[in-house]
Amino acid sequence: MIVTESRFQYTGDLAEEPLPEILRTIHHYRVPGVVTATSGDVVKKIYLMDGNVIFATSSDLADSLGAFLKQSALITSGELRISADRIHASEGKRHGELLVEMGVLTPEQLRQIVTEQVKAILHSVFSWEKGVVTLEVGRFRTDELIQLDMSTPQAIADGIRRLPDPRRVVSRLGPSWTVFARGEVPAEASGVAWGEGELKLLSLVDGRRTLRDLITAGPDDVSMNAKLVYAFWVLHLVTRREAPTSGIRKIQWKTRSGTFPADGGGTAG
Repeated sequence: MIVTESRFQYTGDLAEEPLPEILRTIHHYRVPGVVTATSGDVVKKIYLMDGNVIFATSSDLADSLGAFLKQSALITSGELRISADRIHASEGKRHGELLVEMGVLTPEQLRQIVTEQVKAILHSVFSWEKGVVTLEVGRFRTDELIQLDMSTPQAIADGIRRLPDPRRVVSRLGPSWTVFARGEVPAEASGVAWGEGELKLLSLVDGRRTLRDLITAGPDDVSMNAKLVYAFWVLHLVTRREAPTSGIRKIQWKTRSGTFPADGGGTAG
């Protein structure tokens, strides 16, 4: 990432550094601000306060509350059409607020829906392979009544788990013979609620097992194990240790999403 001190702004390139790694760097400094991710005509913003993700917005109509509700089959097309008409006639009322007034949703249902919508917007950027990310440091005002209070490490872990394709993850981790050791952050201090199987995979990291060992011996499928090792690495629960490459043959692993090479040589930063 590039730091522009005069503008109190960080800038990153998603082609060189995926969003999880950028968010981990930002979280290290615990600064408030707005992360803006831009790819083509789509702009998505992530609002951070005290190291937590509190909201996210998107210029993509497919990410709107109405689209999210329709896709989730939580309201009918008729209810959506009526609420959309009322938005134009109202004086600045939010779509969710109108749906509560109409009796379509309860306040608690709206909170749950908006929470899932914000998570979906945030996690959608995790799979972007190109685009620009900037962080404008500073306090900000938001008129959103519903806000998350999710730790950035938890948001990172959840987003990595939901990645549709593990191939780029594997390339960031290094070749299949890369050895991993335990990192500087213990699991209990990572800010993430890890599952039993995930902790079992972490326990296999002993400074001798290779990436291939971990991904094939882990308790989940190969694809998920790869994503989890990447999450551990991003959050500094594990660290990479290069191993000799003589006599190592290239391999491929089968996953639910197809075949991906295990010998990718991507940089790990």
